This record gives sequence, structure tokens and C-alpha cells, in this order.
Amino acid sequence: MAAFGNIAKTSSNDPRFKAPAGAMRHDGIESADMDQKPIMPIGTEAASTLLQRICEDSPALVAYLDAACRYRYVSATYEKWFGRPRAELVGARLQDLDGMAYAQMRPHIEQALRGEQVRYEASIETRHGARQLTGFYIPDRDAHGKVIGFCSIAVDVTERSHAEQALRERERELQAAEERLRLREREFKTLVENSPDIILRMDGGMRHLYANPAIERLTGQPAAALLGRTKAEAGLPESVAAPWDKAAAAAFASGREQKLEFEHVIQGELRYFSGRIVPEADGAGHVESVISIAYDVTERARIARERDESLARERTARIQAETAARARDEFLNVVSHELRAPLNGIQSWAHVLENYVKDASSSPLVGRALQGIKTGVSQQVRLIEELLDVTRMMSGRLRLVKQPLTLLPVLQSTVDAMREQAAARHIELQCTYGITTEQVEGDSDRLQQVLRNLLSNALKFTREHGHVWVTATCSSDEIRITVRDDGIGVSPDFLPFLFDRFSQKDTSSTRGHNGLGLGLFMARSLVELHGGRITAESEGEARGTQFSVYLPLREPSEKYIPAIHATNIDDNAMPLPSLAGLRVLLVDDQEEARESLTIVLSSAGARVFAASTAKEVLAWLATLAPDEYPDVLVSDIAMPGEDGYTVLRRIRSWQRQDGATPLQRLPALALTAFAQREDRIRALTAGFQMHVTKPVAPEELIVVIDTLAPHDRTRR
Repeated sequence: MAAFGNIAKTSSNDPRFKAPAGAMRHDGIESADMDQKPIMPIGTEAASTLLQRICEDSPALVAYLDAACRYRYVSATYEKWFGRPRAELVGARLQDLDGMAYAQMRPHIEQALRGEQVRYEASIETRHGARQLTGFYIPDRDAHGKVIGFCSIAVDVTERSHAEQALRERERELQAAEERLRLREREFKTLVENSPDIILRMDGGMRHLYANPAIERLTGQPAAALLGRTKAEAGLPESVAAPWDKAAAAAFASGREQKLEFEHVIQGELRYFSGRIVPEADGAGHVESVISIAYDVTERARIARERDESLARERTARIQAETAARARDEFLNVVSHELRAPLNGIQSWAHVLENYVKDASSSPLVGRALQGIKTGVSQQVRLIEELLDVTRMMSGRLRLVKQPLTLLPVLQSTVDAMREQAAARHIELQCTYGITTEQVEGDSDRLQQVLRNLLSNALKFTREHGHVWVTATCSSDEIRITVRDDGIGVSPDFLPFLFDRFSQKDTSSTRGHNGLGLGLFMARSLVELHGGRITAESEGEARGTQFSVYLPLREPSEKYIPAIHATNIDDNAMPLPSLAGLRVLLVDDQEEARESLTIVLSSAGARVFAASTAKEVLAWLATLAPDEYPDVLVSDIAMPGEDGYTVLRRIRSWQRQDGATPLQRLPALALTAFAQREDRIRALTAGFQMHVTKPVAPEELIVVIDTLAPHDRTRR
């Protein structure tokens, strides 16, 4: 502190520190009193002490360095800031303690040692990171004016510097935001001024504070003519002003956005406008003004109107189409019913002739006639089924019951069923199966139908003593089934039309083959519904034809279970069950059907009561003793007055005089000419246990009734 003592001593003798006239000294401290007494200057020692106290208590970093940059004094703040004890600093040279700091500050130090007072700003690295300092180097001279050192006074302005930097950044951001705002304002103004929509701002008195040029299209006046005036004052018609002001008033009152709709005639054309009104509130939530936007929706309204009209027409067309489809389905159902019902009688009477008329079975002529009747019935049934299936396909309502299916048994059973037909025409049917357990996802009945149609087609168009080959192979992703014949072939010009419905090359009255030309169309449709494809090839007429069916392959099943083929069943080895003692209630409105079925079932041993209406049945039931009630109900569905569903319901709910309902669990069979899948589902849902389609083979009917009847019954 010797240097600081010198400074204090010099200062006490300096005329600049002399007390003014009239000052009074108190313990080395001068003050002025009321009498303007002289103030005595403090002594050198006191001044030195005071200066040291100021340096020690100052928040500034104070140090004194000699001409060799050796520390002679550091303040407590300096010591703390640099994190070094005073004993380590005093006597040490700056360049030895911190060479980097010395190198950084050396130009300023040299400037001070040349006698110049230096003001600097510097960033100093410390253990706490970079700090920003602002300071002074004040040279110290001896009595001869020689610089013997300098006093360093610095203030840490890091926080202030950061704050100033943040402030500058904030100012730059504000300037950028203001520029963006100005740009947005220009863009908004350009947008609003050039918008085809009408944009207005109104105060609580419905006077206009702003109007864009689009208002001129509505009013015929410039936007300026509307400012400060209401719509009525500006001459707008009531049809425009009233709905607009009403919506604006609602926005002022509720503080919520409002919808706006109005009409206005412009140049003789009625135009439709729609829009919204948005309230503008102050900080307290008070609505000061509203902004309204209205736009011409005439074209949109026209499009919407046309769309609604189009939708209405489409709905009408769909309803008409659905009505037509229902009418067609109902017609086909009726046709199917009317065709099947007499076929059932024909088939039943043929069975009676064959089995129960004396000497009928021994006459070759009668036997040939009966076989012709059976064949004709079978062909008619297939024809009806084909027509119904084609109708479903054309309307997109044919449904498949798909499941994992091992294809080989399906193929084998179909081929075996066709062998008798092939043998009758002396056609050799050869099969080569290159598949075993491979599976497809398919409907077994429909795939059999495809294969049956292809085989029937091949047998039909192959001459006697010809050949038909069936092969099945498997690739990595599909199964291929090929049906090839050496028959009449197909001409190249007809080949592209082979799969069209009702397509037949020879349609003359002298054609040699029967059919409607539906088999191949159905085959292609069913294969495509299975995700596959079908192709036809022929080298020309008299060169044979080859059909190939490709079906997507599934993973093979874990276990192969072979199917029971039709040829494995010996009809002669399976005698029909006896219906002896079984009481059968038969309900059918057609006398022919009742009579023939009664004979068939009675011949099998059943006791049959036949009725045409539910009324007859209920009257008959009332005459029976409890041990005489029927065991099985066989009922037609389509009957006048009350259908089969009503008959079943009334029989099962029939009560004896004691209130009991003994027939509520009576097994029931629906024997009907309604043959669609929906008909079967409806019958089962209505309570019938089985659904059998007319015409039914008498043998099948007997087996079904025996299966349906209680097995613990007592035969009487």
C-alpha cells in the first residue's frame, strides 16, 4: 500500500483538495458550519486508510502493478474474482501468473506504462467461463514524473453485457417483427382490396368503418360512399340491410360469430350470398366492432342443387332397380316353383309305377319309359338351377361358402359321377392326378358344378368311342385342372365368344346338341369368383378342345382325409329305411302332390294324413287321442291363404282342451319348390329342421323323414 500512501499523501497536499474558506476540521474531516469556519484537511495516514477502505469495499476490481507488471496491491474483490489468494498475487508478475491474460492485455499495459490513461473492454477467461470486463489503467508517476506503475480498476459487466446483447437481439427481433407486420399488412391490404368477397367493418351503430372495393359490385357505389353510413343510409335494399344488420346485432350482443345469408338481384339475376360476422373485442371483452365477410355462392348453390337432383334421380333409379330386381327374383321364384312342383308329382308317380305297380318293373318298355321320365325330370331341374344361377351371377348376388378345401376328392367324385354317362356313349374317360393334399379356398358345391359343366361339355361334343382326358397338376402358387377331348373342336372365329352366356355356334333348328349355352359362362363366372381363371384352346374344327382351370393354392392341410366318392356307394346294397308305424302329417295345396306323396310314404310303411290347409289340420288334431299325434310334419311353403310358415306356427302352438301344447317340438320338413339359398335360410329360421327342394327323389324323401323322426318312437 506504499503506492496508495503516496497517492494519498500527494492528494492531501494537492491544492485541489484544499478546504474552501470557512471550512472546519473535525478529526481530520472538514465540514462547513453555519459560521463558515475553515475545514482542515485529513492527514496522510487517514487518507491512506480511507483510500484502502474504499478499495477494499468497492465492487470494482482494484489492483496496483509496478512497471515490471508485479502486483503490489489487489483488492478483496479482485482476489475473489480471480480465485487466487492475495499472498499468491502480491509480488508475482502478471505474465508469470497468467500468460494468456498478459498477452491479451499487453497493448493496454504498454500504453499505460507510456503514461497514457487507458480505457478498455475485454473478455477474460476464468474458471467460471468467459467474463466481460470494462476497466481503466491509470499510470502512477514519481516526483520526477516518471511512470513507476499503474492502477487497474475494472468492473465485471458480464451480466450487463448479456442483458444489453439480449436487448439488442430483442430489438432486432422487434424490428424484424415490425417489418413482417408491415409486410403482412401490405399483403392483407392487397388481399382485402382485391378480394371478390365483400369485407366490411361496422361499429355498434351499424355504421361502416371500412369497406373493400367488392362492395361496389353489390351496391353500384364506391366503397367510400359507405363509410360513416349505415346500409339504409347508403341506399342498400331492405333484403340486404335487414339480414346483415340483424346478424351484426347478434354478434355485438353475444360476442360470438354469426352466420349471414341473403339474396340480392344484380343486373337482373338473383344471386345468393353467404358469410359470417366476427366480433372484435377489447381487452375487457367488450365488443367494439364487427368484421363481416360475404361471398357469392350462387354457383355453389346451383351445383348443390344439381347434385341433390342427381342424388334424388340416383335414389329413384336405385329404388326402381331394386324393385325391378325384387320383381325379377319373385318372378323367378314363382317360375321355379311352378316348374318344380309338377316335376315333383311326375317323379313321385314314376316311383310309384316303378315300385308298386304289378309287372311294371318287369316290362322293358315301361322300364325305358320310367327311365326317360327320370332323365327328363333331372334335366329340367338342372336347367332351372342354371337359369337361377345365371340370374344371380348377372345381378352380383351369387354367394359362395368358401373354406379350406382339398381339391382331389372333389375332382375324383365329380369324374366318377360322370363315368356312367361316358360309358353310355362308349367314351374313354382317362384321369391323371398330380395332386394329393393340396388345398384351395373354395366352395365345394360350386367347384363341382364347374368341373361337371366342363366334363358334360366334353362328353357332349365328343363322338362315340372318343376320348376325354382329365389331368390335375400343381405349381408353386396354383392348381391347374385340364379337361381335354378329341371331339368336334372349335373354329378360331368362335373361340373368343366361347364363354359368353347363351353362346352357341349352332343355333339352327337342326342343331345336333341341346342346351342353352350357359354351362361355360357359369364355369368362368364361378372360377373367377374363386380368384382363378379359365382358358379354352382348340386347333380348329374336328381337332378337339382343351379347357384349363387355374385356382390359387393354399398351404397343404396337415392331414389328408379322402372323400367318399359317389361310385363307392352301392345303391342296391343300401335298402331304404322302413317308415312302419310312423305317423306323417302331409300339408300341400296341390291334390296331385298330396296323392302321389301319400302313396310313396304309405308304401314305405308310414301312416299319412294329408291336408291342404291349416284349418283342416287343426280340425283333424282335435279328433286325435294323445297317442295318435303325428311324429313328423311335411309341409309345402307356397300355399294360398296360409303359407307353410303359418301352418308350422299354428300346429306347434295348437292347444288341447286342457291347455297343453303337445306338438310344440314336432319335427318339421319344408318340402318346397322355392330352391334358393335365401329360401332355405328362411325355412330353417322359421323353425323347420330341414329344407328339401322339389322335385325330390322318393328315396331321398324317405331317408330324410326317417332321419328327422324321433328314433325312440314306438312304431304302431
